[in-house]
Amino acid sequence: MAKKSDNRFILALKIFWEGITIYCNHMFTFLKYMSFPVIGMLIGLILIFTVNYFFVVNVPSLIKQYPILDNIPLVFLLLLICVFPGFLVFCKAFFDYILAFASLNSMVFVARGGKMKNKPIETHAHDDVLKKRLGKYCIFLLMLAGLSLVGSFPLLLIPFGVVCIYLCLVFQVFMLEENVSPVQVFGRSFHLIKGNFAMTSFLLGLSFLLTYILIPSLFVFIFEKANLLQYIALPIQKYLNILPIEELSDNLTQYMMQSVPNSALTLELDVASLFDTEKYATSISSMLISLCVIEFLLPMRSAWFTLLYKLFDEEKTDELRRQGNK
Repeated sequence: MAKKSDNRFILALKIFWEGITIYCNHMFTFLKYMSFPVIGMLIGLILIFTVNYFFVVNVPSLIKQYPILDNIPLVFLLLLICVFPGFLVFCKAFFDYILAFASLNSMVFVARGGKMKNKPIETHAHDDVLKKRLGKYCIFLLMLAGLSLVGSFPLLLIPFGVVCIYLCLVFQVFMLEENVSPVQVFGRSFHLIKGNFAMTSFLLGLSFLLTYILIPSLFVFIFEKANLLQYIALPIQKYLNILPIEELSDNLTQYMMQSVPNSALTLELDVASLFDTEKYATSISSMLISLCVIEFLLPMRSAWFTLLYKLFDEEKTDELRRQGNK
């Protein structure tokens, strides 16, 4: 167990390295566990937008063939029915991803040598522990969502950022301390971070830099150099092309000419360049690749903060024991 006198930033670097090591040693297990949550959400989105694309493209001919379809509520209802299977796939995958936020912490705990109801580290072996507390987990998530909503107000962004650092161990506390209620989870995380704010912020910064910026950017760079990005962007561009971009461009041009009729800028402005579907499709493709990589790296982030939780928990326990002996 680390002593409080140990250099905190050195400890953070050790945790950072150990988390990467745990992820690499159990990479196949983690990737297998995250495969459906990540790929399932992607497949769900593909199904939704593919069905929507073909529906929108073919709806004029369908209306001519079946005049009864010349009814906006009916067409909208048919569209909802068509996209519903993809929506179900997306919701199931998203639900599994939300479960992974908690389950991965006990997986990392076992991977480090801990014991938790004799659960081995294997795919979905820890989900049943969480599902027995699913009601409390939903309450916990609703409280977290409500707190995030309040913190989204512009004037509260900085204070909310500080609060987020103090609450960065809530998922670890919820999963590894089964007797703690959803309300007590937040206080327990605050208690663990108290006195360790700088170290926690440092580790958060390292985790954000590696898993949200460097590794995703590397994958996007590889896709670009392999000329794969353009193939991913092609169907997205086709979808964007069915949007009323030309009408929007013409309306904007007319508005600008009426507002500033004598402006040379208006005459030279190519409004269509503001709606370059190829550029937007490429940007969306890069964003999707980055998001998939970030989601697959969730086990690594869980490893870092589970290790941080264990360190702080041991230190707080040792501190209470010393106080009790006085």
